Amino acid sequence: MIIEFKVKNFLSIKEEQTLSFEATADKTLEEYFVVNKPKHRLLKMALIFGPNASGKTNILIALDFLRNFILTRPVDKTIGTTHIPFLLDEKSKNEQGVFDLSFYAGEMLYEYHLEINNSFINNEKLTYYPSIRPAVIFNRTFDREKDLTQIEFGSLVALKAAEKTLIRGNTIRNMSVFAAYAKLNIEFPELDGAYKYFLNKIPQVVTPKSNLRNWTSEKVEQSNETKTFVLNLLNNADFNISNINIETKESTINDDVRRNLLSTNLTESVKEKLRTEEVIKIKTLSFSHRTEHDKEVEFPAELESAGTNRFFGLGGVLHDALRNDKCLLIDEIDSSLHPDLVIHLINTFLVNSKEAQLVCTTHDLTILSEQDNLRKDVIWFTNKDGEGATELYSMADFKHRKELSFINAYKAGKFGAKPNLGSVFLKNNG
Repeated sequence: MIIEFKVKNFLSIKEEQTLSFEATADKTLEEYFVVNKPKHRLLKMALIFGPNASGKTNILIALDFLRNFILTRPVDKTIGTTHIPFLLDEKSKNEQGVFDLSFYAGEMLYEYHLEINNSFINNEKLTYYPSIRPAVIFNRTFDREKDLTQIEFGSLVALKAAEKTLIRGNTIRNMSVFAAYAKLNIEFPELDGAYKYFLNKIPQVVTPKSNLRNWTSEKVEQSNETKTFVLNLLNNADFNISNINIETKESTINDDVRRNLLSTNLTESVKEKLRTEEVIKIKTLSFSHRTEHDKEVEFPAELESAGTNRFFGLGGVLHDALRNDKCLLIDEIDSSLHPDLVIHLINTFLVNSKEAQLVCTTHDLTILSEQDNLRKDVIWFTNKDGEGATELYSMADFKHRKELSFINAYKAGKFGAKPNLGSVFLKNNG
């Protein structure tokens, strides 16, 4: 579980911003919102509100960037790291991006630190707590004159000298130590727990454009447990769907069909099959609806509403997160969904989560009207300062009597994070 995430000098984020999952002393809805770990009380959720272009999404992208950097192995050291600094300030353009993540992998507490620019990693450090005191696993620096990565290992690390040499030799300037370790046939238990956390517990960000329908269809086809969960979720949300149907059909490809398919946005592996195979298998998704006269009518997914397809897709990733205690990142969770469905989805997550976490952005103020089912410390806001830089802060930072309405206070501007709108009358440029 994530304890705290800090990021500095990345996209719209200039100064260090902190997203914390440490619960305040408030005991409101403790059993649904809070997980007790050895040294922390951790929240299961963070909801980020704010106007358009205030940087809400960039908080999620920053976490996603960190995960991808840790797991990706670049082909060679000439490839850039893809880090993009804050570009509205001349000084920031030439400075490092800084990322810090503290988290639990199981019951083990880790702290990870990264300083990075577009060309190389200046510093990378992993610390853990095998006892009450922290111990370094590795501390990686960069020698600019020699263009070489240098790695020092902690005193508790039981690697052989040859194994340390292997890791040093494979950690090029634009690659994480984790990625170098992942390609080697060595045992490194101190690092392995943290590596598996990034690999298995933080999936990619879900955006409104994510093709969740196909992803969930595949999971439903593979697992009756997933199908039962998603079907139950759809029924509880009043979609009147009695069954999920996936059929596989074989289709002959003629030259015209092949030409049309090859011109679309398909992966290279799929295109290669299209070039060489005469028959392809096509999977179709449909939903059965039961009428009031107890008849079942089947509709292809393409004829269902955008909301139905979105909720179906979210059902798959929700089940995956709950089953495997993942940290689910969703940008614009309200996309294509009725406000009541958003609240239902969030409450379903909270009630069924053991150690899974949910971080999502939203414009849906209806959520704030549900304050009897919320804690102040899970609500976050983003705003832009005078330089156009993102500021992230928690509702818990404000003194606010519990009986006062969250949504009315927000609308009145008590928390900021509202668009600064001008006149509805447009200037005549004619």
